Amino acid sequence: MKTLIESLGVYLPPRAVTTDEVLRGCRSEIRFPLEKFTGIHSRRMAGDTEFSIDLARHAVMDCLTRSRYRPEDVDLVIASSISRCDGADFRISLEPSTAVRLQKIFGFSRALAFDVSSACTGMFTAIWVADTFIKLGLARCALVVSGEYVTHLTRTAQRGIEGFMDPRLACLTLGDAGAAVMLEPTPDETMGLHGIDLFTLGRYSAYCIGKLAEAGPIMVTDSIRTTDIAVLPAAMSAFEVLERASASVRSVEHVIMHQTSRTTLRDVTRALQTSYPGFCEYANVVDNLTERGNTASTTHFVAVMDEIVSGRIRTGDNVVFGVSGSGQTVGAAVYTFDDLPDRVRRARATPGTTRSRPSLPQRGALATAKGSPVRIEAIGVVPPDAGLGSTLELCRVAAEDCLARSSRDRNDIGLIVHTGIYRTEGVSEPAIAALIAGALEINDAFEPPLARRTLAFDILNGGVGLLQACHVAVQAIRAGRVAAAMVVASEVESDAGIEIVSGRPPWAQLGSALILDDGHGTTGFGRFVFKSFPEHLEAVSVYATYEAGAAQLFFHHDPRLDDHYLARVPEVVRELLELEQVDRSRIKAIFPPQISTAFIARLAGVLDVDPARCIDATIPGRDLFTSSLPYALRDAARRDLVHAGDLGLIIAVGSGIQIGCALYAF
Repeated sequence: MKTLIESLGVYLPPRAVTTDEVLRGCRSEIRFPLEKFTGIHSRRMAGDTEFSIDLARHAVMDCLTRSRYRPEDVDLVIASSISRCDGADFRISLEPSTAVRLQKIFGFSRALAFDVSSACTGMFTAIWVADTFIKLGLARCALVVSGEYVTHLTRTAQRGIEGFMDPRLACLTLGDAGAAVMLEPTPDETMGLHGIDLFTLGRYSAYCIGKLAEAGPIMVTDSIRTTDIAVLPAAMSAFEVLERASASVRSVEHVIMHQTSRTTLRDVTRALQTSYPGFCEYANVVDNLTERGNTASTTHFVAVMDEIVSGRIRTGDNVVFGVSGSGQTVGAAVYTFDDLPDRVRRARATPGTTRSRPSLPQRGALATAKGSPVRIEAIGVVPPDAGLGSTLELCRVAAEDCLARSSRDRNDIGLIVHTGIYRTEGVSEPAIAALIAGALEINDAFEPPLARRTLAFDILNGGVGLLQACHVAVQAIRAGRVAAAMVVASEVESDAGIEIVSGRPPWAQLGSALILDDGHGTTGFGRFVFKSFPEHLEAVSVYATYEAGAAQLFFHHDPRLDDHYLARVPEVVRELLELEQVDRSRIKAIFPPQISTAFIARLAGVLDVDPARCIDATIPGRDLFTSSLPYALRDAARRDLVHAGDLGLIIAVGSGIQIGCALYAF
């Protein structure tokens, strides 16, 4: 079974801005032939009335107009934007997630929805996840979307950039775009995704950093070193994927790399020709930079659409995608087109044409599928009084504690997922998980033959993010993509230079980590159930913005938020127990959200269970938030509350509103 792109949508904002205009907008004169060097004559720029969420929304609309699926058919929605700049004055959305907001806009009523953050590799990382779910039968239809309003970084850079050697120069090459792909399984082995290989070289994760700065969001990049690091690993990955697909792929008509600059594309092509003769020629390397610029995580699919519209990509064509992004995450994917190019061209020529809707099961496959058990092999936490001040410190200490308690070698960890929302300096790229991989030295450098590799990315989805990361890790292990995974969570209460204007951070400054691997029997996770209740989307709203040259953080929590959670938990738990055919009397321990002792007591009441069965590891006045499960598990083990053969119920709640639950066999 292969994964096929059933529909493709792209949106470009209408305003085109030339490179000359960008340079004239800089406060200091930049004496550098930027257009000649990059090949970028103009790029599309949003930002007056359209922002990241709007670009994503338009791309989804475009994708749905050519899809045979309706919103209510979609099982999985993953938003993969780097940028979450959703309004004027650099308004950066933190909660709810982009995917959950899109879920409400379009009515993706049966879908599991969350955000993936992996810099410019975000869309392919999301496709890696979606492909895993599709192969396991967990999703019949998955949507991956990115809305990249990244030229807000250009605006910040124009205020302070001092010359062509300035590490902010790459901010002047950016363009805005939205892209969306609808994915489905196909039994045709000659079509679709023949292979995807992604891995993170965390040693180089500091070469490109996007964060909040005094003047606004900014990206600082060592472009030369970033390119040098990416070339050979990505080429090696492409050759390996092609070799595995050799029975289906005899020739490659198109090579689509991450579109950053023409000079880089040419340098990479020359390096590939030298190291791997015959891999690619200039003629089949796609370059759409002239009127697009670097559109971040959407570049590959903006280029695909341009090539389709121009008639250069045709039915049956094979393409190698060269994937790279800060972190440093690199890799490749090999894909053969079905008749999608013809369908796109016909639909553009004759708007309004529709395709027949497929027959789908009544219940989303995400709720019903079950596989072999995957266990929590080790737990690590940061002591509440540790006094650690930064995101990376919290993550490193928690992860090292976890590794010290594990029988696994650190280089056995094939997947690292970070799920924290609130991080030092508001870092938006690379993924915090990539920085963790570098700090822990887990398969962090390019040392052929790279027998062991690690993919690192973030999942952003409020308080349910960690349980969803466990869900993703479990499926990656079940699919044989990794042998072991680490899920890390951390939150900082406050950050120098970011003023908390409205409300009070409800979470504790903590870090935690879990290692997951094969349960070898009956120990581990069962099914997962996640449900969204978009009528309460605004019950939690957190965003950052800028005023008078300072970043400010705004919180809004509905005073009835706990009531909303408690009203919905029983129906999600009931659905899970019905699917598992388990009576609640068999559950020895319940691992609830560690919001407060009062919340846990009320939860026991609405579930009609003995409060003593609910693990309470709370810290007075502080929500353990994304670290709730690790701290509750550690507390249960410390107090000898669970034993081999016991059954536990895990419950998570988060903005959106979302409820998640899973059974765990000890």
